[in-house]
Amino acid sequence: MANSRLGLRTRPGIIRNYTQGAAGGDADAALFLEAALITDETITSAIQQLVIDLKVYGLWSKCKAIYPFVGGTASSHKWNLKDARDLDAAYRLVFSGGWTHASTGATPNGTTGYADTFFKPNILGSNSGHLSYYSRTNSTVSNEIAMGVLNGSTGGSGLNLVIRRTADLNSFRATESGGANGLVNSTTSDSRNFTVGSITSSTSRKIYVNGSLLNTNTSNYTWDRAAYNILIGAAYDINILAASFYTDKQCSFASVGDGLTDQEVADLYTAVQAFQTTLGRQV
Repeated sequence: MANSRLGLRTRPGIIRNYTQGAAGGDADAALFLEAALITDETITSAIQQLVIDLKVYGLWSKCKAIYPFVGGTASSHKWNLKDARDLDAAYRLVFSGGWTHASTGATPNGTTGYADTFFKPNILGSNSGHLSYYSRTNSTVSNEIAMGVLNGSTGGSGLNLVIRRTADLNSFRATESGGANGLVNSTTSDSRNFTVGSITSSTSRKIYVNGSLLNTNTSNYTWDRAAYNILIGAAYDINILAASFYTDKQCSFASVGDGLTDQEVADLYTAVQAFQTTLGRQV
């Protein structure tokens, strides 16, 4: 459809339209859709719009891996939107254990299921990193990690980068490091939401739900970046060299990359929620 236009959900002062050319729109979106063998018009439109929005908001370059979980199968869910090559170096997912794949996302079984991103936090800059996880499930697991890598199976000092739901079912923890000095918690009882944890400096670790800031930890701490792979559906536990703290939350979007500001997290939520709404799977 030459010269059709995709509207942009942007703040005032940012270009609001994007011209889709005869080649099919954004080149990065096209590469992803080709790799995932997706031809469905609704998904195609949603992916194109998501990429355009992320670029206009300035988020595309800050995200190192983006997993939109479209197509309904393991073979379509594995692809990294940022780099649609079937390589560990491109951070495409490898699923292990029990998973259920559907048009609404990918669901780990809470006991054995996890996906390896092959992305290591030490790739990121000092005191700059984020994780995001869009959950369509109110978790029944009493102590779980949606995604990340940690040092210490007991949850003690040395934690690195995780989005975590604790045993009281009323707390999330994100971007943890160095025990209590690096923790940032929120009191959100329902895990059906879009959670983002972000580090932007040695004195700024924040957690957000649905684009809104819930809590900040300003204690001075230098983030200990792990040289181990981030997992989705669990955390890679450096202490036991295996996946641990499995979740059962269905994931319909996840990302990892540089630290995000309050406005950038709000923009990310706007883009991702619009994407989910187009697909009819928003929460």
